[in-house]
Amino acid sequence: MNDMFPSRRDFMNFGGRFFDDLFGQSLATATSFNTDIKETDKEYIVVAEIPGIPKENIEVDYQNNVLSIMAKYEQDTEETNKEFNYIRRERSSRSYNRQFIIQDIDEDSITAKFENGLLTVQLPKKDPEKSATKKIEIE
Repeated sequence: MNDMFPSRRDFMNFGGRFFDDLFGQSLATATSFNTDIKETDKEYIVVAEIPGIPKENIEVDYQNNVLSIMAKYEQDTEETNKEFNYIRRERSSRSYNRQFIIQDIDEDSITAKFENGLLTVQLPKKDPEKSATKKIEIE
């Protein structure tokens, strides 16, 4: 019988459940994209799932040890029906941005490829510089 009456907790969570049901996923995941990062001995490989967005609308850059992936989605729809005097025009745009701190990268050798909705970025590691040991005097 207790299930028949909503609790305060149910009311507090209503907004989140409403949007989850309405859009089929949480709003947080709708504003991002899935990314996997793999490390090998020689490089890092970043694979981002960005389906439905043209390559021209994707930007990748690496600056100050941060890999940034930005994608823009724009859609313009126009429908008319002269019989019913109906006109509809809709525009929507979304932008996605992910950033990852990945250090010790050979910036000049970074490559990226976009194929079948998957962006693959290869970030070769720098050769570790062998530095001479510095002896520190103790006072």
